[in-house]
Amino acid sequence: MKNFTIRSASLDDVNIACQLITSQNMVDYGESVWAPDDLRKAWTYPAFNLELDTLLAFAPNGEPAGYAELREKSDPFIYLANNHQDIELAGYLLCLLENRALSQKAPVETLTLYSRASEKNKVLKQTFESNGYISSLSFLIMETVLTEQPDASQWADGITVHTFVRGQDEQATYQVDEEASEDKGYHSPLSYEGWAKRMGMDREDFDPTIWFLACEGDETAGVALNVYARETNTGWVDHLSVRRAWRKRGIGKALLLHTFAEFFRRGIQRIKLSVDSKSLTNAPRLYESVGMKTIQQYHIYKKEL
Repeated sequence: MKNFTIRSASLDDVNIACQLITSQNMVDYGESVWAPDDLRKAWTYPAFNLELDTLLAFAPNGEPAGYAELREKSDPFIYLANNHQDIELAGYLLCLLENRALSQKAPVETLTLYSRASEKNKVLKQTFESNGYISSLSFLIMETVLTEQPDASQWADGITVHTFVRGQDEQATYQVDEEASEDKGYHSPLSYEGWAKRMGMDREDFDPTIWFLACEGDETAGVALNVYARETNTGWVDHLSVRRAWRKRGIGKALLLHTFAEFFRRGIQRIKLSVDSKSLTNAPRLYESVGMKTIQQYHIYKKEL
């Protein structure tokens, strides 16, 4: 692209890329979950190739203008510096990523690419839409700020709750989360290894003491798998899952309130989550019932090459 220098990233660029990701996410979502150590670890995964899966763009004066990467060898993500929110730059990076994705795939009839853009990010939305991407799925980001002790959980008869135990609860938690996720129109089945990676169980900041399992006897009925964002002192309800046979017994709401109480005990008052805006189980209504409100929205974009 004219006047811009574009190259693959190296490990020496981790702070530059992380700053670009952070500044974009702060504008789009109000916070960023990435830290340099997290990005460095992601870059050194055996399946990730810095030469093929990353791009950095620099303005003529040498300042970083954008970072782009392929996730899972096919999903393009683009981050632009605040003073380089340019559709032409974003489109050029997207085109380069698509070509790289195609070059790494064996010949097949189609290659499906996924990405996302915040409702606030007009540049990325227009870039995807003008390059043949379609969005039929949107997520709401919901939030509550606890100013007092939350209501106590009301557990259905026979239901108990305990904190996740390493070496004991991995398979049960995985199976519950995967089974409940089958009712999500966008769900793609994951192996245990893929699910564990998605849930960040290999990250240094993984905290099993904020994962909760609701059980009936020896059966796990539902789980609340939570994350703490230290940079913003925010608790995230990452996955709230209840198996079909145990629904309509208030287990999801009880797990939410149990989560709220633990975060509040730790001095964490701001709690967020994201949810499919057209959830088949009408999850937004559940979250509204415990005081959560929609504060942002983002869209999933899809393209077949």
